[in-house]
Amino acid sequence: MQKTLNLVNAPAGKRLAAWLIDQIIPVAVVAIASGVTLPPVLESTGSAQQEALASYSMAMLVAGVVCLAYTVWLWGWQASAGKTPGNLVLGLRVTSEEGTPAGWGTIFLRWVIIAVSGLVPVIGPVLMLLSNIWDTNHQRQGWHDKVARTLVVDVNAGRNPLTTGGLYGPSTFAPGALEPGDPGHPETGVSVPPASRWPAFNPAVAAGPITAVPGTEGGARQDQPAQPSSGAVPSAPAAPPAVAPATPPAPAAPPVVGEPSTSGAGHSSSGYSENQVVLVGGAAEAADPDQEMGSTQLRSQVAEPAAIKHVKLKFDDGQSHELTGSALVGRNPAPTAGESVDLLIPFADMGRSVSKTHLHLTVDAAGVWVTDRNSTNGSGVTPRGGERQRLEPGQPVLAPAGATVHFGDRSFTVSAA
Repeated sequence: MQKTLNLVNAPAGKRLAAWLIDQIIPVAVVAIASGVTLPPVLESTGSAQQEALASYSMAMLVAGVVCLAYTVWLWGWQASAGKTPGNLVLGLRVTSEEGTPAGWGTIFLRWVIIAVSGLVPVIGPVLMLLSNIWDTNHQRQGWHDKVARTLVVDVNAGRNPLTTGGLYGPSTFAPGALEPGDPGHPETGVSVPPASRWPAFNPAVAAGPITAVPGTEGGARQDQPAQPSSGAVPSAPAAPPAVAPATPPAPAAPPVVGEPSTSGAGHSSSGYSENQVVLVGGAAEAADPDQEMGSTQLRSQVAEPAAIKHVKLKFDDGQSHELTGSALVGRNPAPTAGESVDLLIPFADMGRSVSKTHLHLTVDAAGVWVTDRNSTNGSGVTPRGGERQRLEPGQPVLAPAGATVHFGDRSFTVSAA
């Protein structure tokens, strides 16, 4: 049963075992034909031997025709559906590099390379079929796969790109994503555009927690009287609203999240960006100390969060890392000139939804500050029990303990180590 929506690279052992299973039928046909007709040739003499030899030749001809028919059938099945008897038994599929059917020409080229390796009997084909072990790109392709531009995926451990829209298939069946007929949906056969690889976001989350002045409708000020509609004559002037007596400002309450590290890019000296707000007593309050005199706010004591000295990052492919400083995440992350980071986290992604250097991470007392490094397919943060917020490139966003960080089609969770 499929365990993840991500593509899973087929291990070398399964690739070799699938190929050996595919050879069982032709080997069995030839063995049966020769086993039945060859002994009389060896045991008889004279005219009887000539008749037995004719029978043997006819049996081998029939066996050859059966093997040829099997090869053509196998060729078409693998070209159109990525399947062979061995692939079907072990849950493998052969696809193009785009996650689509490989095609007749591609599979033929792939077979020719394997056949040429047979010039070195036994060892040659075995090394060719196991050659993905030496692929520096996370054992993604064997030598024959690189030339033919094919992939071999394990559909028992991950998803099948041939039935889920290719390499970027998760966006075609994610909640609130593409509908049948839209580009990128499996029924259209069109590749998924970058803008369609993310499900819909809550506009309120992306815009920030404050969308109107508390206690008003549509953001109108309470101290402004309602304007009469055109043509209507008011019966009496509107009474001025009551204004609450001015009170001395209450002492500032501690923030919900701890002070971020000043080393993170885009942080202000006070630890908050210019658009950040502080949540106090369940209500949103502007960080600007100049409060409107006519408004009142309820305050309650907020407990200081426990300090987080370092965090644990658990990735969706099972790997985990402990982070105590800064890190870069991507397919092959590398710092820019003059940049210094404590940890590089390379992440294999067959779907190529992850950029070479996708995320910059910095840990402090509040959690992990996540910055998108202008990635191709975007990033986001989903707090525990909350809704996903898209990351703007270069703008750090806090991912507290329990949050999930999304980068491309992949993700990791943050927890206290």
